[in-house]
Amino acid sequence: MKRALGLYNRILAAALAFFIGTLIFGAVSADAYTVTVIDSATFNGNSKITTVHIGSDVYEITSGAFRNLINLRSITVSENNPYYSSYSNCLYDKEMTELLCFPAALSGASIPETVVSIRENALYGVADALKKQIKAVIENQAMDGATLSEIPGEHFVYTENGLMWRKADGSLIKPESDLMKQTAALIEACTSKNMGQKQALKRSFDFLVQAVSYERSMETPTGNWTGSYALNILETGKGNCYNYAAAFAYIAKGLGYETKVCTGTVTSSLGGRTPHAWTEVKMGDEWFIFDAEMQDAKGGGYYKQTYGSYPAKPLEKSAAYTIIY
Repeated sequence: MKRALGLYNRILAAALAFFIGTLIFGAVSADAYTVTVIDSATFNGNSKITTVHIGSDVYEITSGAFRNLINLRSITVSENNPYYSSYSNCLYDKEMTELLCFPAALSGASIPETVVSIRENALYGVADALKKQIKAVIENQAMDGATLSEIPGEHFVYTENGLMWRKADGSLIKPESDLMKQTAALIEACTSKNMGQKQALKRSFDFLVQAVSYERSMETPTGNWTGSYALNILETGKGNCYNYAAAFAYIAKGLGYETKVCTGTVTSSLGGRTPHAWTEVKMGDEWFIFDAEMQDAKGGGYYKQTYGSYPAKPLEKSAAYTIIY
């Protein structure tokens, strides 16, 4: 799956200093020794270490592994490691839900929206002001990390029998229409019971972008078209911007968000304006743009944008269709 992390909370963005040296763990060294566990004895508190790369064989990193590495500025992880990941020079679990280490000498980083907890000693040696900001960001994200079962309203919820639709009165029914069945199948393929609503939204967006492909069509939708266009791309795996926008709108609605499909025009890569469709999702009190088709075409930058931050602006809206099942 294409990995597209979308928007993040920025914490004291700053240019990072040059690295002095690099230690690589998890790969075979000169003495043919492979590191699989990293603990406090691995580095022995060597204050000269500035960057650490964690290889694919490492399966355990203890909470005190990076204590006293006061000049550590960067941690990177092999993409093939099944247990850990890195982003913006920080260490996370594979799913990027827990911050495992914010290097003590790192002056700024971006925290993924999926991060909702901080491991013991993860902020060891970090300056107090920066530490407070990191904690505040992650605490706020944790509050937004409610699972589908904890969110009120009509949407899909996980049960022992798979995804079911929870009605306004709290009763559960199996997905009835083909559109509900296809949407539930996609959500179930890329999310899990304990995943927060926001993380599920991001996973579903990325999964849709990866799973389908663009097919050009000159047809302009008319009438009550959003449901049929969404079902078509979910069944065939192909569609145009109208299909992408409708499909993600129903997916987001299935995750408990208020959603709209919007149509209008966007800046054309060939110059001038061209017809386009995108999704709007309400998060809190604000509506954000989610453009799955442009994400697929451009490779990134079209998840959770505003009309001011949208890369191909100006995006001009002429119509909006509220999504209901």
